[in-house]
Amino acid sequence: MQGVTSRTPCECGAPVACIDTWHEALSTERADPSMAVWHTPLVCSFVLQHRSHLQPRFAEGQYRLLQLFVDQGIEAVDAVAREMTRRNRGTRPALDPRTLAAYEPLPRGGGFPRAFALSVGDLRDARGGFVGDGHAAYGARMLALAGATVAAWLGSTVRA
Repeated sequence: MQGVTSRTPCECGAPVACIDTWHEALSTERADPSMAVWHTPLVCSFVLQHRSHLQPRFAEGQYRLLQLFVDQGIEAVDAVAREMTRRNRGTRPALDPRTLAAYEPLPRGGGFPRAFALSVGDLRDARGGFVGDGHAAYGARMLALAGATVAAWLGSTVRA
């Protein structure tokens, strides 16, 4: 997003821009396969919180994947991601609609959430990294971020 730096408020409502933290988390995943298991919820949470990164054709599946994560955990999300890869053999991933049919569709017509209770910046540990307090703690923060993202979309606070 042009003009956004790590010292300006973020479009998601966070006091500072999330983009640098998001890129750092993605980079850290590449070096730490134990952290990479949360890649899908990280990407889904980030794009669903940042209108400039949201791609409408993928948003429905991303929203449902976050609900699956909150409901059944990372193992269920990773199983769906593996199935997408297997079915598509490296081409553009597509979800089997039946896989996530039990979850709510992305709310339409109400607008984009005004703010989120947690942002990507909340994934950092006390020392400013991501997994200094352990991978399980990072996973718990990721679960909280995903829950906050889903809750904001379900909530009534939307932009006019």
